[in-house]
Amino acid sequence: ELRDLLLGLKARIEQREKRVEDGQLAFSFTDDEKKQLEADRKSWKRRLTELEKELITEPDRVRRGYEVHAQRIEPVGVVYLWPVSG
Repeated sequence: ELRDLLLGLKARIEQREKRVEDGQLAFSFTDDEKKQLEADRKSWKRRLTELEKELITEPDRVRRGYEVHAQRIEPVGVVYLWPVSG
C-alpha cells in the first residue's frame, strides 16, 4: 500500500508539472508568482528524485520495522490460594 501511495504522489506531481509547463499560465503571473512557481518546479524535481529512491527503500524499511528481532522468555509463576475453611 505504501508503494501505491508513493506512486500516486509521483503521478500527481508529474501531472501538476505538466499543467504548469503549459506556457499560457506564465503570462498572468506577477514576478513574485513566477519566482514562486520556479521554486515549486525545483522542489517538484527534487521530490521526484527522492520518490524514486523511496519506492525502492521505504517498503522494505517499513516491513523490517515489523520483524521480531528479539524473543524473550519470561519465567512465570502461578500461585493458587485455597481457603482454610472449606
